[in-house]
Amino acid sequence: MSTAITFSLTAVLCACAIVCPVAANGEPTETWASSDTSLNTAFEQLFSAATVKDSIKAFNAIGMYLYNNNDFGKAVEMYRSALSICESAGDKKNMAVCYQNLGNALAMMNKLSDANEYNHKALDLFYELNNEEAVSNVSKAIGIMCITNHLYKTAAEYLERALAIDTVMNIRTGGNHAIDVAFDYLYLGYAELSKYRDTRSDYLLQQAKTMNLKAYRMLTKHGNKIGITYCSKNLMDTYLECAKHSEGKQYQQLLDSSLMYHNRGKKLATELNIVPLQTDFIIWEAKYAIEKHQYDQARSLLLQIESAINNVQDNTYRTEYGFLMANYYQAIGRYRQAYDWFDRATKFNKQQINLEFAVKSAKQSVGKEFASILQQREIEKEHENIIRHEQDIRLGIVSGTTAIVLLMIIVLTIAINRSLKRKKRLEQKLTERNDELESQKEQLEAINDQIASSINFAHHLQTSMLPSDSQMHELFSDVLILWRPLDLVSGDFYWATRVGNRTLFTIADCTGHGVPGGFMSMLGISTLSDITSMPEFKSGQMTAGNVLDLMRNRVIESLRQSEESQMSLDGMDMALCILDTDTMEMQFAGAFRPVIFIRDGKLTEYKGDKMPVSYLSDNPRPFVTNRINVKKGDLVFIYSDGITDQFGYNDDGKQAKFAGRRLLKILKEESSKPFDELKQRIEDAIDNWRAPIGRKSTAQTDDIIFMGVKI
Repeated sequence: MSTAITFSLTAVLCACAIVCPVAANGEPTETWASSDTSLNTAFEQLFSAATVKDSIKAFNAIGMYLYNNNDFGKAVEMYRSALSICESAGDKKNMAVCYQNLGNALAMMNKLSDANEYNHKALDLFYELNNEEAVSNVSKAIGIMCITNHLYKTAAEYLERALAIDTVMNIRTGGNHAIDVAFDYLYLGYAELSKYRDTRSDYLLQQAKTMNLKAYRMLTKHGNKIGITYCSKNLMDTYLECAKHSEGKQYQQLLDSSLMYHNRGKKLATELNIVPLQTDFIIWEAKYAIEKHQYDQARSLLLQIESAINNVQDNTYRTEYGFLMANYYQAIGRYRQAYDWFDRATKFNKQQINLEFAVKSAKQSVGKEFASILQQREIEKEHENIIRHEQDIRLGIVSGTTAIVLLMIIVLTIAINRSLKRKKRLEQKLTERNDELESQKEQLEAINDQIASSINFAHHLQTSMLPSDSQMHELFSDVLILWRPLDLVSGDFYWATRVGNRTLFTIADCTGHGVPGGFMSMLGISTLSDITSMPEFKSGQMTAGNVLDLMRNRVIESLRQSEESQMSLDGMDMALCILDTDTMEMQFAGAFRPVIFIRDGKLTEYKGDKMPVSYLSDNPRPFVTNRINVKKGDLVFIYSDGITDQFGYNDDGKQAKFAGRRLLKILKEESSKPFDELKQRIEDAIDNWRAPIGRKSTAQTDDIIFMGVKI
């Protein structure tokens, strides 16, 4: 078996290993589970079989031996031979066992559609036989295959059914099924973690952590090393993802927890010789190295991973490797390569999904057995009504002739048959339509998950181009940044850099928001980076107005704007300042945006030019540069209209914009406070404006950016 088996299929094997192999009579047997059992012994059992049940037992035993030695194709042949005997003998109990064995073996061969069909046949028979434990095991197998194919809702239904059954059996037997319950939580936790990787929901990440920790505690209590190994693998991945969303002391604690579970899991995997997990642990080590900025170590580990998956046909590890390479190139600032790898990984992820299995799974209903029972009851009830109606008719026409009675019965029977046939046709059409809608829903969910992943990656790209908090505090004695994108990707951005004795800082409000606004913001940041690298800027010859003039030319050129162009209105509003620490002079130029200057509690507002950074005419006037003398302790504030244009409720309870006067009032009254408190005051004012007590909250209307610096 290849060392790069997917976790999903490994989990199926793990589930099968937990439950003893099934003999022909449906009971666990130590004879064929023993590691000392040989294939020759199995064939001797077959040749000496005296009864049908002995033959079934022998074929299943040979199949189990081949399965445990990873020869799944030949195992399938043995199981089908056993199944043929069962079907001839009408032995439903052993037929269900054969269906289950075939489902497990075909799943290991990645023939998920066929495996799904056999598993559901087994499920139907086990329900009929009232074998709760077998129903639970098959439900787990189906659930894990659904996780592999991103059918998380369907997977959760099957796994939660298994958990409900195992919990009841555990209570009933006084704790004999505690391991089964623990593995149910393990699989549910893995399902939540897998869904998180597609949708990036913090709620799913917390659910994954809760489920896996519960499983880990139960497995540790009972000393189940195999379960602890897989649980440790899940927890190391979960805690690493949690760390990426944290900072400070909590960030380090989460990283340490991830490292602890990695070390425990890797040690147990080595001790138990679980070969497929080796690549998973190397992948985690590469992610950890990237998170710790150890890029040389990460590169070395990536080469190991590439070597390990070169001969793997399955796309799961290729997908994981692709996203890992995208994160690596993003971390080292090579965004073009990052996007190429992200696109490649997304294609592998799409190829991984077994569409035939996905469509068939969409047609399988977890409540199938209940629907069948209800349908049978409806038919029986309808027949009872028909019989009762016929009896009433007979009683009412006792004095009539036999011919009339027979005629009425014939007419009634024909009418009923036609009615039943018409009803059956309608039910069939309704079922087909429901199946089609469910299949389309699953496909739309898969497409939506891919789009969400792409937007998430665009968000990561955009935030990586903005200055970090530590970089901003290196440029200024104190700084305030309030950035609230309307969508995951923002059209508002802030940027700052120091060249010699000159520090440039700016905010910009690009046309639109979301992905279109995000593209405009990346164009703006790239242009600013190019301009500040020019000799004219480094020498101090270029003014703030000159920078906006060059920005406007670059936008017009990049978007090919003209009077006739449909994109002539696309551009950005900006407030841009250049602080010279030698002369203590600050230059300001604005495109529809002002700057607020506060000294010793006195507030002064400098207006920008009433024209955008985009095409206006073939002969635009240059932007005006305002020169302001500054001293240590002065405060400078720049912001987009996302704050002032935010709708909310005034004192009269009517909807109105927040407006500039409210913001200026807050700055004038609260500017003496530390920036942390001032930021909180502004956020509270916006939130209270949007949702005062007793009022329905007003949605955010635009991206918001607010920057404050202390000279």
